[in-house]
Amino acid sequence: MAADLHIHVFEKIIEDDLKAFFCNTIGSKYFDPGIKSKDWDEAFQKIARTPDIWIGEVSWLKAGLFNDSDRFVPKTVEKIQELIGEELPVIDDELIEKILDAFDSENKTGYKIAKKEDVEKFLMENKGKRVFTVSW
Repeated sequence: MAADLHIHVFEKIIEDDLKAFFCNTIGSKYFDPGIKSKDWDEAFQKIARTPDIWIGEVSWLKAGLFNDSDRFVPKTVEKIQELIGEELPVIDDELIEKILDAFDSENKTGYKIAKKEDVEKFLMENKGKRVFTVSW
């Protein structure tokens, strides 16, 4: 089963929304299974409405189960997840350059990735804003 990695703009939400949304995500700095379902549902709705762009398909589960990220995680997706994650970096020239460089990585998987020019346009339109990634 594949997921889709997206870059989301941290806009019209607060960090408590991220805490509620990622509360069940093992490995997240926000992991806290004690969060109420209602809080998660509200956070899900808010985050789903933030501006975002699709980066690519990925199977984190298969990569973990088979210990084979080369087959199940496109390098582009892996690099962008590492660059952004939950750290809320600001889109600046340096981050844009690193993200676009990630699209020059060879994709040895059967998973699709976004068009570099579409991502560049999104990043330029949202320059100066904070971002985070979500695997839907």
